[in-house]
Amino acid sequence: MFPFLGALTGRHPLRIVLVGLFLVLLGALYNLDVMQRLTLSPGWDVPGSGSAESVRLLRDKMDRDETPVFLLFRPRDPALGNVDSPAYRAAVEDVLAGISRNPDVNSVTSYHGNAVERMRSVDGTLSYAVVQLDRGGDEGIGAFRRLREQVHSQRLDVLMGGELATYVDIRDQLAQDIWHAELASFAALALLLIWVFGSLVAAMLPLVVGGVTIILSMACLKLFTQVLDVSVYAANVVSMLGLGLAIDYALFIVSRYREELAAGQSEGDSLRRTLATAGRTVAFSGLTVAASLLCLLMLPQRFFQNMGLAGSLSVAAAMLTSIVLLPALLALLGRRVNSLSLPIQRRRRERSLEGGRWYRFSHFVMRYPWWVLFTTLLLLVTMGLPVLRMDIGPADSRTLPISAESRQVQEILETRFRQADLSPLVVVVRTRGPVEGEASLAGLDALTRAIQATPGVTRVQGLVSVDANMTLADYQLLYAYPEQFPLAGETLATYAREDHALMFVDYTPPPVSEAARELVGRLRAIPLPEGLVEVHVGGFPAFHLDYLETLAAWVPWTVLAIVCVIFVLLFFMLGSVLIPLKAVLTNLLSLSATFGALVWVFQFGHFSEWMNFTPQGSMDGTILVLIFAAAFGLSIDYEVFLLSRIKEICVRTQDNFQAVAAGIQKSGPIITSAALLIGIVLGAFAMGEVVFMKAMGLGLLLSVLVDATLVRMLLVPASLRLLGRLNWWAPKPLLALYRRFNLGEEQDVPRPHSENP
Repeated sequence: MFPFLGALTGRHPLRIVLVGLFLVLLGALYNLDVMQRLTLSPGWDVPGSGSAESVRLLRDKMDRDETPVFLLFRPRDPALGNVDSPAYRAAVEDVLAGISRNPDVNSVTSYHGNAVERMRSVDGTLSYAVVQLDRGGDEGIGAFRRLREQVHSQRLDVLMGGELATYVDIRDQLAQDIWHAELASFAALALLLIWVFGSLVAAMLPLVVGGVTIILSMACLKLFTQVLDVSVYAANVVSMLGLGLAIDYALFIVSRYREELAAGQSEGDSLRRTLATAGRTVAFSGLTVAASLLCLLMLPQRFFQNMGLAGSLSVAAAMLTSIVLLPALLALLGRRVNSLSLPIQRRRRERSLEGGRWYRFSHFVMRYPWWVLFTTLLLLVTMGLPVLRMDIGPADSRTLPISAESRQVQEILETRFRQADLSPLVVVVRTRGPVEGEASLAGLDALTRAIQATPGVTRVQGLVSVDANMTLADYQLLYAYPEQFPLAGETLATYAREDHALMFVDYTPPPVSEAARELVGRLRAIPLPEGLVEVHVGGFPAFHLDYLETLAAWVPWTVLAIVCVIFVLLFFMLGSVLIPLKAVLTNLLSLSATFGALVWVFQFGHFSEWMNFTPQGSMDGTILVLIFAAAFGLSIDYEVFLLSRIKEICVRTQDNFQAVAAGIQKSGPIITSAALLIGIVLGAFAMGEVVFMKAMGLGLLLSVLVDATLVRMLLVPASLRLLGRLNWWAPKPLLALYRRFNLGEEQDVPRPHSENP
């Protein structure tokens, strides 16, 4: 297939380039509003869980599809007085008067309008209001932006916070970070590629591939938004992985083409040989990385499914652009790919194989394999030790920079108010009959009393907790005649619809704490009283509990799937059983070192001032899962490029020792350059302002650097030397299967058996 593709590209390069140019222009126009098509809701909820069901029932059964926004009022002039002064109150009421007429607003609760003491700060200088916005199809983004334009005051600073405000700030910051990261990485990549290739023309080709990859990936992502909800975070994954892998793949293709030209091959033969070797390896590498990312579809959360989809789209776009468009450009350029060389690079001369630095380095490693193996393993294990102290916790507004308005509101509410009750537990109950029936009210009363008696609960708001002095009989009488008692009608409208009732539970532990999650478990363990059919406990602590339980249940299976998929694909690439097994084990060890470094930085807080983030004392499980899937696939990238070259030479020379040395001599500089190039891309994203992407970028950067240095250049050659001819061993049945479906660079070749010690 690949030799045919090389021949086809050589015959019709201009047509391929023109078709590619048309698709890129079409994709660029199609992508103009892609960020607006991505949903704000990240999709972290677990379908069918108690927290997800509570949200669904609130929306579908109780017509409460709304989201709260907190308005914090801070006086600009101390002369305005405290919150109880007439001037302060008048300023707040002026702001709220306009809000109450907003059609997006369902309700407004404030200190002055509702006499809610907890909405007054301890020192009496601040107050806040809670505005319930219609969520709508865009998760309330449009309503929030309209509210933000409406809220203003000459006498007060009005700051907006809450979960929706945090997500909107994250979305805006991510869009800005992507733009800055792409600009910075393109500029740095251009300079480094010129140094790597020594030619301005050759250096521009990977940048072209990278730009085309991002445009096509975004276009595909927007297509999927027509049928799926795709998170805003997916755009970052597309840019980061797509650009990084496109640069990597283009580097290997262009380097191999220039190598074939330097060996005296004609332009056509060089192109065919490049696609038959490096092109096949790039295609296999793309298949491997995409397959590992697609394993994220096993996880039930839409967020992980979005990330797997976005990552696989970017990998596929990078791979296809590298093996279709790039060869066409090379065919048009021919030997002009080396044009505009730098003077210092023109003086470079091809060094003999035996005289190369990488060749001598590989000989050193294989002369002392046990010493190198032990030292490298010890270093990786030491780097991974912080993993033993890793805590998994939720992300909050601290993922944003200190300058973010929503983060400021969150911190002020937590530190200057006695009990802001920002994240109450939401209990949704389905009764056997109408909620105002005697049996239903009896069940609700029993459940309310059980919840109130649970340690950690401070208050329960619901149908049967309006007045502490009222008994069950009083409530049954009250709700039997709602038309006669205005209080009954208002309370039923707030907390009930037909056979569904709602309760809000305030509690003492911090919402992000383990104690809050344990409280959720105790509430869910309360026996179901008579008259009730089902009870669902929601709210942030419940959501996080369901999230962690799902990770514990599904992540091991996802990891196993990734490992199995990569093992199988490596076997069909190399025809060996031991090499894929060794690759999986070394990659797991490399990732443990990466996770250890992440814990040391983001959980323990080292370098937090230099990197401009606030340590949260825990690691976001979302980041770890994504890094594992992406880094595991990326690490196989270098494994494939190195081992495929070693296998190619080993098949030709039948000498394992010299094949390893020659393979490292030819692949080592390219792998190092590729790691440096993709490191620039990942490092640019790591310098963003959102901690989520900062950790993702740094984690993938560390995994690439560790893999390209300690693993590929030390562990791999040392282990290849120790295994000897066992490197390419496979049982006869599997060997027959490999020869039938060989994905390697050489087809139907005799297997190497000898080694030069």
